[in-house]
Amino acid sequence: MNLVTFEDLIEGTVYEGSEVVAEREAMVGYAKQYDPWPFHVDPEAARSSPFGGLIASAGYTFSLWCRSLHGVFRSDGREWAFLGGYELRIKLLQPVRPDDRMRVRVTIVSTRPSSRPGRGHVDSVHELVRHDGVPVFRVDLGFLMATRSTP
Repeated sequence: MNLVTFEDLIEGTVYEGSEVVAEREAMVGYAKQYDPWPFHVDPEAARSSPFGGLIASAGYTFSLWCRSLHGVFRSDGREWAFLGGYELRIKLLQPVRPDDRMRVRVTIVSTRPSSRPGRGHVDSVHELVRHDGVPVFRVDLGFLMATRSTP
């Protein structure tokens, strides 16, 4: 297993996650349990809404982002030495609809060593991009990564 550490992250680098699909049944099932607005759960009511059809709830979309992100952090024989996120700013850019195919695009904005040994801070922008190239969801994420060695 190749471990990606803080020192490996270069400002401006872009990583792409695995493809995820907004599956109608999963999308509606999630909304019925956690966010039962009519435009999330009822196709007929959704058609007469400003959205003109079913759309995913923010929570379901967040889950798709998490799933795609694992394609960056844990794939192809590599794993990031991710220690956790500490600041998230979320923007819902466009509605996510049934059968939308998306993948996350992660851009490393800045890095700085931590005052605590063994870790560094990373500021990043994550866009969940639909198959037609349109970003639908954005997360500005500050997170911690382990360093190669502790001084």
